[in-house]
Amino acid sequence: MAVIRTKENLVDKIGRDHVWRIREISELKNLIEAPTISEIRKRVLCRAGIALLYAHWEGFVKKSGTYFLEYVSSQKHNISELRSNFITLLVRGKIDRASESNKYSAFDEVTRYIIKNQSTRARIPVKNVVDTQSNLSTTVLKEIMWCLGLDYEFFEAKEKLIDLKLVGRRNHVAHGESIEIDIDDFFEMVDEVLGLMATFKNLLENSCVTESYKAS
Repeated sequence: MAVIRTKENLVDKIGRDHVWRIREISELKNLIEAPTISEIRKRVLCRAGIALLYAHWEGFVKKSGTYFLEYVSSQKHNISELRSNFITLLVRGKIDRASESNKYSAFDEVTRYIIKNQSTRARIPVKNVVDTQSNLSTTVLKEIMWCLGLDYEFFEAKEKLIDLKLVGRRNHVAHGESIEIDIDDFFEMVDEVLGLMATFKNLLENSCVTESYKAS
């Protein structure tokens, strides 16, 4: 897989991942709206659709967030040029090892590394950093946003919707529990999830274009 090195590359990768998800969601919505589909089948599709909406939301956050990390890592910035969250990501392994000791001196390796390597290229880890934990609650989302250096404030007003209407009901469906989801409710969730993905997409692209991932 080619390394994402330019702003154009990143925007294109994120855009492609976004578009196919929108198309699939739209196809399901069109199917439910079809006059030839019986009411019972529409209800079944709405239940299954909640799981699909969640899958696309989680998948988009994980995929596009990882693309963003790949881009930032490929810019070859020095440690001193990046915001603190990215520095934390690259010393995470050292912190974990130090945490196994009860001695403060064990953390000195982390401190000395950061001080000594301010002019060293930051090798930001990419794999498994955007961890949705297969249950993208707002608690998990908030942590992912921090790792990416993005402002979580844009999702605060949607916390109940994400946790209860999306993640919660997806879990009910995935666990085979009975839950009624009518057509109007499902269509409302379609609009909400498309909005969530669009917001996340815009935050990533804006950070890329404005280079807000860099230390101010």
